[in-house]
Amino acid sequence: MYEVLMPKMGETMEKGTIEKWRKKEGDKIEKGDILYDLATDKVSLEVESFNSGYLRKILRNEGEEVPIMEVIAYIGEKDEPIPLENQASKSKPAEDQLKAKEKPERENKDKVQAQPFKAESERISISPVAKNLAEANKIDISKVKGTGPEDRIIRKDIEALILSKKEKSERIFISPLARKTATDLGIDYKTENITGSGPSGRIVHSDILSFSKASEALKEQKAPIVAEGKEIKILSSAPLKGARKVIANKMIQSKKEIPHIICNCVCDVSSLISLRTRLKDKLEKNYGIKITYTDFIIKITSVALHEFRSINSSFQNDNHIIYEDINIGMATAVNNSLIVPTIYNADTLGILEIAKKRTELVQKGRDGKLSLDEVTNATFTISNLGMYGVRSFTAIINPPQGAIMMVSEMYESPVAVDGKVEIRTLMEIGVAVDHRIIDGALAAQFLRRVKELVENPEMLIL
Repeated sequence: MYEVLMPKMGETMEKGTIEKWRKKEGDKIEKGDILYDLATDKVSLEVESFNSGYLRKILRNEGEEVPIMEVIAYIGEKDEPIPLENQASKSKPAEDQLKAKEKPERENKDKVQAQPFKAESERISISPVAKNLAEANKIDISKVKGTGPEDRIIRKDIEALILSKKEKSERIFISPLARKTATDLGIDYKTENITGSGPSGRIVHSDILSFSKASEALKEQKAPIVAEGKEIKILSSAPLKGARKVIANKMIQSKKEIPHIICNCVCDVSSLISLRTRLKDKLEKNYGIKITYTDFIIKITSVALHEFRSINSSFQNDNHIIYEDINIGMATAVNNSLIVPTIYNADTLGILEIAKKRTELVQKGRDGKLSLDEVTNATFTISNLGMYGVRSFTAIINPPQGAIMMVSEMYESPVAVDGKVEIRTLMEIGVAVDHRIIDGALAAQFLRRVKELVENPEMLIL
């Protein structure tokens, strides 16, 4: 019996949505057949099978959002029995198993294959789900007593052990009177964040009363103010889902966890405009490629990142990771959604190569044909709202990256040049960085280099 698992399709992926099952229960499956369509926060994919057999059981339905590494179906022989515990309930994720199984290949980047599960240990009788759960929680199965048929270890045995350990580690010290008061007031002291003022942090009666008063005050503050007798007419209401839900969660995570520091500067883009004007018609005629100011900005940014490596970084698991690859993500609005296609190793590409790649990625984005590889692994993001006439704005860092650049519109303005007032074309550029790993001075130096290259684009050939 093989387990079909929800695969992990990227470093930050936590869940995936089953868009459509291509096979139904009882269908004959050949290795390489498309099992289902998978939607992640970044792209839609076709998922293939690693194994041949029959689709014995589908555990998750179309439209369901499933955590990574959770079992969603079984493939086996025609009459092979299905693990009993999975007919009544769904399995838990098993993150550790992913590392041993996940070996993505570039040439198959548009397709993902379901992961097989091999036979369990000959020494200890344990179900596949129970084994995955035990490995994920680092449980020694030799010390677990099974309650399944012939003393087989099943899922509920592992879950009971996990719960027991959790209860021991999360024991809350509370006085009997405080416990009774909490019950009377409907306060769950086990889940609420209540700070104990008694000996050794013990929760006492006064702590419960203080928490109750604070909660009531907070509810009153959050209560919406609506004129008496009036109702607010609602045009539509729908829960967030798919990419929009992921974006919302990531932005909340970013604002909560990442202390942003933002630097801005004003660039004179007269020389950049002149250079593009001289090149664009010739390049379009000879190569069929239209270069844009975005192409220049991507090249300029990658050059500056090559010189200021610490900006091209990330803060993960208390580690400051500095990337060798400089992969630029382009925040792009497509079909009422946001995608961030990636230009890999942008510092090694010429402007013509960048323009060609950008054109290809944007078109694939509009057609909904971007592969997962083309929307992941960016180390730095550029957000450009200049085409919308935005003079200045701030952006939110896209975790786990450590910085994001903001590019605004070009506009004419009088400036002082050598004691004279001249009309020049200007553009505001800003950078937001993660202050946990990047200081303001370093961000300012990086931005100064970007400004220098924008105002003197001929330096790109040096």
